[in-house]
Amino acid sequence: MARASSRDAILLVFAEMVADRGYAETSIADVATALGLSKGTVVHHFGDKQSMLGELHAAYFTRRFAEVDHVLAELPDPVDRLVALMYLMLVAHRDDRAATLACLRELVRYLTGELHGYVHRQRERFTGVVVDTLVAGRTAGALTVDDPEMTALQIFGMCNYAWTWYRPDGRQTVEEITTVFASGLLRGLSSDATGPSDVGARVERAARVVRSAPGRLPAPAPAGPPA
Repeated sequence: MARASSRDAILLVFAEMVADRGYAETSIADVATALGLSKGTVVHHFGDKQSMLGELHAAYFTRRFAEVDHVLAELPDPVDRLVALMYLMLVAHRDDRAATLACLRELVRYLTGELHGYVHRQRERFTGVVVDTLVAGRTAGALTVDDPEMTALQIFGMCNYAWTWYRPDGRQTVEEITTVFASGLLRGLSSDATGPSDVGARVERAARVVRSAPGRLPAPAPAGPPA
């Protein structure tokens, strides 16, 4: 049965194909065939494949910033905010997996011109949120941060590049991975050499807040036992 011909449905199939086979190997004709549409219908909605990639990124950042804004509104404590920002980046590899793979993996290779500039501005905005959170933690005496910008890059390196190794059916959940990452980071940023002892509780709190963000995609159902 053909899938719906809405822009959202087209973008979803496009993201799935790019995640599976790569941008270069995905064509508008492939997307149209998967949806039971004519190629002209897809072109009518988006124009060309580059525009589809750009719109996919725009929708992806809209979802992430809805989560970021919700975290900032719901969690006043800077350490809680930092843990939640790490969690929302990591959980996207599970709950928004196709778009995450398509956006994080294909960006440098294929986005050019104004689309590249747009994505760069969104990343700078996200970086600013993390830097501001680190500075707030330092001001509150909760974190020891010599270089907030470099520490933010460390966090993005840990969380965004999880696409290279994370598997939804792997041995650790996103919550467990976040706890490991946040524990190590906070040990390095804490005046106490052992770091905070309540990281697990902070991750649980972060997960509740991120999952309640407006317009968030639902988490996928757990996979059943192997056949």
